[in-house]
Amino acid sequence: PMPPPNVTGRLHMGHAIFVALQDVLARFHRMRGRPVLWTPGTDHAGIATQLQVEKALAAEGKRRGTDAEIAAAREGNDETESERLVGREEFLKRVWEYKEEQGGAITSQLRSLGASADWTRERFTMDPALSVGVTEAFCRLYEKGLVYRGTYMVNWSPGLMTAVSDLEVEYSEEEGKLYYFKYLVDGAEEDYLPVATTRPETIFGDTAVCVNP
Repeated sequence: PMPPPNVTGRLHMGHAIFVALQDVLARFHRMRGRPVLWTPGTDHAGIATQLQVEKALAAEGKRRGTDAEIAAAREGNDETESERLVGREEFLKRVWEYKEEQGGAITSQLRSLGASADWTRERFTMDPALSVGVTEAFCRLYEKGLVYRGTYMVNWSPGLMTAVSDLEVEYSEEEGKLYYFKYLVDGAEEDYLPVATTRPETIFGDTAVCVNP
C-alpha cells in the first residue's frame, strides 16, 4: 500500500521521493512477470483538517462549542452566543464539506507524477470498511495488553481542546528565568547546596540531591 498522504495536503519533495521509489519497484517487478498491486489512498489528517475548519469558523465570527456551552446559552436565552456556537453535528458536517472541497488535489498531483498505482482501488482512512478494521485491530491489541493508556507529556491546544503532534506545534523562543534554591545540609546549620533550575515547580518532587565528588 502507498503511505497515505494527507487528503487536504499538497505534494512536497517527500511525497515525490517515495512515489518515485515505489513506482520504480512496482514497474520493475511487473516487467519480471510478477503480479503487483500498489494500492493508493489518503489519510484524514484529523487535527490539521480540524484546525482549518476552526479558522474558517473564526472568520465567520463563530466557534466550536461543547454541548454544555450550547445548552447554557439556550437556557440563558442568549441568542447571540447560540448563533456563535457550532455543535458537534454541524461541525462534523463542515469538516466533511471541507474534505470534499480540498481533498483530491494531492491525488491529482500523484497521478500527474505518473504513479502506476491501481487507482480503481483508492482508499480513504475514514472509509467505513477501513474504520471497522482499525477498531478491530486496536481491540485485539488492547486485549493482548499491547496497547494501553499511559501518562506522558503532550502538546495541548487550548483552542482545539485536544492533544496535537510535534509537527503541529509552532515553537517560539521566550526569555526565561533561572531560579536558585538552597538545599540545607543535614547536621550543618549554615552549609547548603545551591541548585539552579528553570523549572521551579519540580522542586517539590525532589527527594535527594546527587553530588559529583
